[in-house]
Amino acid sequence: MALTDHERHQLELLAEQLMQQDPRLAAKLSAGADGTGEATHPARRAAGGFTLFVGLFAFMAGIATQVTGLGFLGFAIMATGAYFVFEHTRLRISFRHATAPDPDGGGAPASG
Repeated sequence: MALTDHERHQLELLAEQLMQQDPRLAAKLSAGADGTGEATHPARRAAGGFTLFVGLFAFMAGIATQVTGLGFLGFAIMATGAYFVFEHTRLRISFRHATAPDPDGGGAPASG
């Protein structure tokens, strides 16, 4: 849904106020919006994937041998690897905009 001119003007005013009040936050937010923020590091993700795999192996070995300490160590290694893999990943959630009910009564039937 496109913004009206009034809404676009209001957003520009908010952006100017943010830039005046907190320039560091404004720079960080604008860098993330246009894709010029922190780049992903493929080597770090690959190392994280390898660490995740090693941790999974240690975790499974701890379960198979019933050595609790090895299982906990494997889990910690897996968590560290997962952190490095997903460190710069952002979860993007989009919601569908709710539509107003049809004035002609074409919406959901009333219960009762």
